[in-house]
Amino acid sequence: MSSRTKWRTALTGYVFLLPTFIFLAWFMYYPVYQAFIGAFTDWDGFNAPRYIGFDNFTRLFSDEVLRQSTINALIWVAFAIVLAVVPPYFVAELIFHLKRTRAQYVYRTLFVLPIVIPGIVIILLWRFLYQGDGAINQVLELIGLGFLQQMWLSDPNIALYSIIFMGFPWISAFNLLIFYAGLQSIPSEVIEAGRLDGATGWKRVRLIDIPLSFPQLRLILVLTLIGSLQNVIPPLIMTNGGPGYSTYVPILYMYNVSTANGEFGYGMAVALIMFVAILFLTILNMKLVRSDS
Repeated sequence: MSSRTKWRTALTGYVFLLPTFIFLAWFMYYPVYQAFIGAFTDWDGFNAPRYIGFDNFTRLFSDEVLRQSTINALIWVAFAIVLAVVPPYFVAELIFHLKRTRAQYVYRTLFVLPIVIPGIVIILLWRFLYQGDGAINQVLELIGLGFLQQMWLSDPNIALYSIIFMGFPWISAFNLLIFYAGLQSIPSEVIEAGRLDGATGWKRVRLIDIPLSFPQLRLILVLTLIGSLQNVIPPLIMTNGGPGYSTYVPILYMYNVSTANGEFGYGMAVALIMFVAILFLTILNMKLVRSDS
């Protein structure tokens, strides 16, 4: 193939990719640029923005609501990581060790089926379950544990944890499939060699399966970290940050301060700080959870 033909072929490919790059730049990168510029302004969303330098960032460090929101977010991240890793990996191990391939397929399908249910439906269902006369308190009364009944979303001491722990038994279909695929990718020679050395049962899980699942673990950790810090729908729908500020998270605070208070400049400053924090934590996580794959 001549150089002229290669150049023409490459040009054709770039022409077809050009619309994608245009839409990506307009709908993804340009809003990020606007948010960066707007973070240094006082803007109510209607009038022309007024440049105020670093005033918004100075305000961030004395904002008690943002401080409480950050603490709530860090608590959420800690529990979210545990729930995103332990239950799905445990179930993936159980399914992987089933002897019959058909049984593996059936159980894998049963655990993945709930993914077709819209997330908003699950959130509304759990809000109903958490009501004072909801199913959770009624079941506790029926089994003689009425003393454990709570106002799950109205008590500031437990509201945040109620939202975090909704979705029992906390088996994410996506995470389950990722871990299951990682277990399937373990070479049979490695498993056989481990069996000859006595690495069976939980010893095999500890010495072979978990170390060789580190690439999948790193992916899940990064996605969970980013997703939990950007999680706005559950607290918005279930409590709108209440009672008080007990379930506020930074992204919900950014949304409310922008839309309800009309402080779009300050909201963009919060968004910019969140972007830097998520980027830093993601890079740190990838450094800590290394793999040779």
